[in-house]
Amino acid sequence: MADNVTPYLTRVPDAERMRITGSRPAVFWMTGLSGSGKSTVAALAEKKLIEEGRAALMIDGDTVRKGLCRDLGFSAEDRHENLRRIAELAKIAASSGQTVVVCTISPTEADRRTAREIISPAARFYEVWMAADVKTCAGRDPKGLYKKAFAGEIPSFTGVSAPYEPPAAPDITFLPSQSAECCAELLVRAARETDWDLDRLLYTMLDAARQASGVILSYYESSYSVEYKEDKSPLTSADLASDGLLTSIFRREFPEYSILSEEEADCAERLSNNAGVFIVDPLDGTKEFLSHNGEFCVSVGFAQNRKVRAGVIAVPARETLYYAAEGIGAYKLPFSGLTEDFSPGDGDEMRVSDRTEKLIVTVSRSHLDRDTEAFLERNRDRIAEVIPTGSCLKGCMIAEGSADLHWRRGAFMKEWDTAAMQIIAEEAGALFTDADGNPMPANREDPVNRNGLRIVNKIESLGGLVFPDPENTDKR
Repeated sequence: MADNVTPYLTRVPDAERMRITGSRPAVFWMTGLSGSGKSTVAALAEKKLIEEGRAALMIDGDTVRKGLCRDLGFSAEDRHENLRRIAELAKIAASSGQTVVVCTISPTEADRRTAREIISPAARFYEVWMAADVKTCAGRDPKGLYKKAFAGEIPSFTGVSAPYEPPAAPDITFLPSQSAECCAELLVRAARETDWDLDRLLYTMLDAARQASGVILSYYESSYSVEYKEDKSPLTSADLASDGLLTSIFRREFPEYSILSEEEADCAERLSNNAGVFIVDPLDGTKEFLSHNGEFCVSVGFAQNRKVRAGVIAVPARETLYYAAEGIGAYKLPFSGLTEDFSPGDGDEMRVSDRTEKLIVTVSRSHLDRDTEAFLERNRDRIAEVIPTGSCLKGCMIAEGSADLHWRRGAFMKEWDTAAMQIIAEEAGALFTDADGNPMPANREDPVNRNGLRIVNKIESLGGLVFPDPENTDKR
């Protein structure tokens, strides 16, 4: 009969499904003794993932035993078949665009290897070992099973009268000393990085920004055309060439993500894309490019669920890369330091300064406004130095500790000006808000930062500072 069965494959690409679910197919296969905490951690992780807006499903071994596998007993053959069915179920669930967390004792290496073989063609497979030993689990005994097993009332009980083979090389190990909340958070982080495909995402963003830098410099050192937009801001052939390169790379490598770029028509589709969106300024600081002062950048942010999750800033004239991603820190890397074996954390980690007095303040080199001038005047006793600089370098300077504060009111900037430096500054320890301290969500319907920008190294640095009245904001 099997010869007459022909699977009918889906016509929906993974990229299209991910735009809806926001999750890349993945299965976290949690193995460990009864009472080791598998279900507790899995349930917490599932809840956290759902709260973040990701599609997630917990598959509990005991629950499956009550339904799909209720016809099976506990012989070696039935246990093997039970796990095979769970693996097939997890594969189908993950293929629908979900993060699946399976919790089942799965005591043998052979059964876990079979699960990996079934699932891996369709989803990323992670073996997660809850490493609590028999003594620890028996001390917890949440279901009263160990008491019965030691009394001989439950035959072939794993860890007591039946063997458990610890994983030889688990992808993730949780120790009994780690709380369920901590384990769940680490699982969520691993799922988040899987959804982003973090290593590949960051490398692609860094390499694309480096390539775009080369394109920009080829114009910078020769000739280029200049036009002016409706808002009178300059647009050069270098801007357009950089944008064409960046967007073509991102669309090829990550078709599941949308793009919000300064040089492309906006598309409302990005607002409903749960997978994520690249926020691109292909040449941030065009006036600095035209002035030939070297203070221009390539800025690429990545946002998901209205929050910037990763960012890259390339400084072509200095051959320097700044990058960050949520939870991993912020780093500085020379162009030559980006190699094919890149992993997040390569480069020099950046941290904000500890200064709370005699602050070093950055201001826009090409767009100094009356509000900023008033701010500097009113706080001159707190300010040691004012450094004019171009583009998103202001945020990078605060992230690396060479400056402490940047403040500007008014609708001067867009998301593509600030997305990448937001995550870089925040991961270095800075506070990044609008001019009045309000949060700045990402991938908004209106990409204009209507109430300016404030980046500060520490909350204590704001004590005693005087800010101009917002009703008198310079509208130039």
